[in-house]
Amino acid sequence: MSRVEAALAARIRAPGAVSEIARVGALAAAVALGGAPVGGCGERASGLAAATRGEGEASQGDEVAAARSASSPGEVEAEAEAEARRRQESPHHVVFADRISQSYALLLADTSASPPATPSREALRAQVEEAFARDLEDPEVALLLAMIMRTPAAAGAGAPVLMAPSGEEEEAPGYQRARELLALHVEVGAIAELVEQGAFADPALIRGLSPEELGSLAARRWVLVLRADYRNQNGVRGLRLLQTLVRVVAEREGALIYDPDTQETVGPGLFTARRLRAELGNVADQVAVVPFSDPRHGEGFVRLTTRGMRRFGSVDLELDGLPATQRALQRATFLLHGLARVMVKLGEAEASGLAVEAPAVIRLTYRDCDLAYAGRGAQVPRCAACPEEIALHLVERAREPHDPLEHVVARVVAPRGQSDASARYDHPAWAASALVRLFGE
Repeated sequence: MSRVEAALAARIRAPGAVSEIARVGALAAAVALGGAPVGGCGERASGLAAATRGEGEASQGDEVAAARSASSPGEVEAEAEAEARRRQESPHHVVFADRISQSYALLLADTSASPPATPSREALRAQVEEAFARDLEDPEVALLLAMIMRTPAAAGAGAPVLMAPSGEEEEAPGYQRARELLALHVEVGAIAELVEQGAFADPALIRGLSPEELGSLAARRWVLVLRADYRNQNGVRGLRLLQTLVRVVAEREGALIYDPDTQETVGPGLFTARRLRAELGNVADQVAVVPFSDPRHGEGFVRLTTRGMRRFGSVDLELDGLPATQRALQRATFLLHGLARVMVKLGEAEASGLAVEAPAVIRLTYRDCDLAYAGRGAQVPRCAACPEEIALHLVERAREPHDPLEHVVARVVAPRGQSDASARYDHPAWAASALVRLFGE
């Protein structure tokens, strides 16, 4: 955990700490319903269920202890074995977020010693109305204007839902579809407190800035945080609306844009070019792929890990066991971006509003990888004689210090029938075979 992430996490945990600005680094995007982080390690139930269980545990602790003391040694052993099986099985169940929060930090051009005033919702609304003066009747512009005026507290977690009986084509009386929960939080704070300064020193994280933008970084002192709450519905519309607002405000204020999930800083021009498209055809522009050493497989191997999947309500993805060659790493990047697009589609919120679980076996095709790069022209190599499809499984791995705070990373492995046979499973060989099946030799 970085120094800033640790400081922000401490602020969030501190009694009475209510400033949402602290969430920019610490919880760039969190599941709501009780505040459980997206894909958070440990408890996987919804926040509501977890809260209910917490109350029950507090009141029933003596009863549970008494029941355990009354159990026979055989029953205690059986219970321990069952718990061990549950813990072993848990990492194989990857759950998508029911509710997502995503923040962008706009590094303002204001260099004054005193913080600028936080813009009102009415002022933000006026900026959008001016930018889209000819399109105010567009349904998505209307939704953006409504989102600007709605606070997260007003959006809530959605009304209670009555599910339609299974097998019926028509919706039962009282059935309600889950709302998108479109809401916005706005706050101003100091860059020094909220942005990891190392992000500005890493050339890879500021490579998208022009020389003029790069030269202005040191003088900038204040950040405007725009955070939206939404669900993965309608092509992740909430994220697209937020990115539209960020673009409009950044262009007007001369701001640079810091992404707390990927830790990249870009100007308004590049941010606009990368913005998520309605058809999800440029997921690769939203998700960074970062190389790390591979202690699991040792010298000569590398692993690639995504950053940025939290904005889609998904775990981040990791493919290890890769040879340290440019060809292998480039093709593994294509694979991860294609899988990222598949995960966005799989994680679309159900009508009930309840969290969705990823299937045990996920199918990934060449077309998925190609579509992740839509708009960039021909990027992904094709092998017409290859199967162009693989089956894979995701399994949560243990947290590591460089992981995004409070966010799960899942390894990409062979389906369990193959990868669970640990003594015989050769993961580097499977990874190499998967790349060949998708893209050829």
